[in-house]
Amino acid sequence: MNELQLSNDLTTLETEIKSYQNIAGQSIFEIGRRLKHVKENDLAHGEFGKWLENLNLDWNTANRFMKVSSELPNSDTYHNLGSNALYLITTLPEPERTKEHTTSTGETKTPDEMTVRELRELKKQLKQRDEEKSQLESQLEQAQRSESIARKQLEDAEDKEPEVIERYMEPDDYQEIKESNKQLKNYLDEVSNHNKKLNSDIEKLKSERSETDEKSQKYDELNKAINNMNTKLNEGQQRLKAQKEIYDLVKGSEKVIREVAPLCYLAFSKDIIDNDYAREPIEKIITDLTDMAQRLKKQINQGDVIDV
Repeated sequence: MNELQLSNDLTTLETEIKSYQNIAGQSIFEIGRRLKHVKENDLAHGEFGKWLENLNLDWNTANRFMKVSSELPNSDTYHNLGSNALYLITTLPEPERTKEHTTSTGETKTPDEMTVRELRELKKQLKQRDEEKSQLESQLEQAQRSESIARKQLEDAEDKEPEVIERYMEPDDYQEIKESNKQLKNYLDEVSNHNKKLNSDIEKLKSERSETDEKSQKYDELNKAINNMNTKLNEGQQRLKAQKEIYDLVKGSEKVIREVAPLCYLAFSKDIIDNDYAREPIEKIITDLTDMAQRLKKQINQGDVIDV
């Protein structure tokens, strides 16, 4: 079906627009179509605003009419709607314009069936939904970034070449510490996998919530579930951070043990045993290490606070 060609005669267009102003529904599309034609072809010779005054139209109304004619089909579905309702529909995301939505009164309607007040409420709901979705995505991205940093630090620590010290004697508890490090790494992996599962659950809940009306009971339950998931995710990140700090401290402690180990050989020297100036710092180190070991043992067994 061929579309009616519009005239390039300004007087004819003015007459047609004034005629359509007296017709409800379809007139909005036809007026907007003609306004757009005048503006795009510069038929008012650069004085589009002044020309609108001749039609008793302001810029805001003219822009609304042109937007409606550009974005909505000129069909019987919209012919019984006023300009405010039509304009509100054009400001909705395109996929939402034909979907059914639940109103505050519990009714299920498509946008062309809603009142102006209901359309404004729907627009507000969609905006709030998008903001919440954006916030959840930001939290998820931050959690993933923290996990990635912790994982990178752990990998760097594992890849670092150990220092080699001559005449090093492996401490009695070296294998025990090595096994503890292995268990710590396994625990970090478990925390990471748990965080991934929480991320997956959050995405699933977000998907379900997008199909649920804001004011329904299920919507509130999903919101509560997502908040609980985020709390668990944050707790998991804190535990991961704490375990990483302990891991770094243990690695540092191993280095200290390797550096102190040569003293075990020097202490057998008669020159050291008979030299008070040499013995005193060694005995101080022995005292400090013994005191620290006792405090750590007490902390692990009883949970007492270690005074620094």
